[in-house]
Amino acid sequence: MKTYEFKAIGIVHNPFETTEDYRKIKDKLSTIEVFDDYSDALLGIEENDYLDIVYYFHKSEGKFQTDTPTSQGVLRGVFASRSPKRPNLVGVCTVKLLEHKGNILHVQGLDAINETPVLDIKAPDTSMFAYEYDNNPVHQSKLKNNPRIDIRNEIHSGRTDSLMIKAAQMHSHYCPGLALGIMAATHVMNKLEAESDGMEDLLAITETNNCFADGVQFVTGCTFGNNALIFKDMGKTAFTLTKRDGKGIRVSSKPESREVIREAFPDFKDLYKKVVEEQNHDPKLVTAYRKSALERSFGTLTLEFEKLFDVQKVKVDVPEYAKIHDSIICSVCKESVMKTRALKKENDEYTCLYCNGSEFNILDGNGIHKFD
Repeated sequence: MKTYEFKAIGIVHNPFETTEDYRKIKDKLSTIEVFDDYSDALLGIEENDYLDIVYYFHKSEGKFQTDTPTSQGVLRGVFASRSPKRPNLVGVCTVKLLEHKGNILHVQGLDAINETPVLDIKAPDTSMFAYEYDNNPVHQSKLKNNPRIDIRNEIHSGRTDSLMIKAAQMHSHYCPGLALGIMAATHVMNKLEAESDGMEDLLAITETNNCFADGVQFVTGCTFGNNALIFKDMGKTAFTLTKRDGKGIRVSSKPESREVIREAFPDFKDLYKKVVEEQNHDPKLVTAYRKSALERSFGTLTLEFEKLFDVQKVKVDVPEYAKIHDSIICSVCKESVMKTRALKKENDEYTCLYCNGSEFNILDGNGIHKFD
């Protein structure tokens, strides 16, 4: 039978010399010393809150046995247990990463004793758990009847951290701007006791098209696609939520809100200057910046709402429900185009604005402007 050779990449340090009570080991802190030859492989590891540690049972006594009694006396096959008497003396444990300094990892939850050789360290894979949760038949049936039920429950409970995680799946990153949008939208949704069904009965009017607006769209359920999001190109961190009766609430960031956030997270400013403004992309610096940005983003959610926002009741001129327009085929590019965005020619054919060489508006990071 072919054999394989493994090399230790590090070693465990803690006060435990035996496995008589592995539960006590897991409750205490351990350090993992990664050997110098592998220390560069720790780059970015602090972006993980949890790690999978693979290690060698260097003090395991006795030969491999197919079954083993559990602590309750129940006999189980060794592959259905965590017994160290295995065909290959390899253990694995998920730990919480508390701190990373140089080549040292401070962890909690490790069940390995002192001087245990570490074979590998991995970021944990939770994709199967997420898949099983999302595909739970009972929960799926609820989501099919109300796709926003989880979001609605989190809004009502004020769980902005959970909303932040879900919103970032759309926004693609965490930032204080997204956090502010989530905070503002959650506050107003609860104030108005509003629900969104995507049928234009609830309208959000955003005055900016930056990160803040994505937080508003996600929490309120008002988007460009369902015609419930209105964009005012004002360049202000503000938005209004209103029902069809025009009685709305406007939330705007206070002039001092940026300074409040800066004072709460002073380390971020220097890292932002180096990585973003000066474009210093040293890997260690980028990792530190990402960690600081993450802390600042979620930390913003914990700041006092009243220190960040002004809130006022407003009366809104609510537009009519969006009209449904016919589509025609452009005689040039042969693509389907909304009839109101096409030009009719003398031969009763239509051309889209692009093929006709006509001006049209575009929305990008600079706001709304004519396409050049």
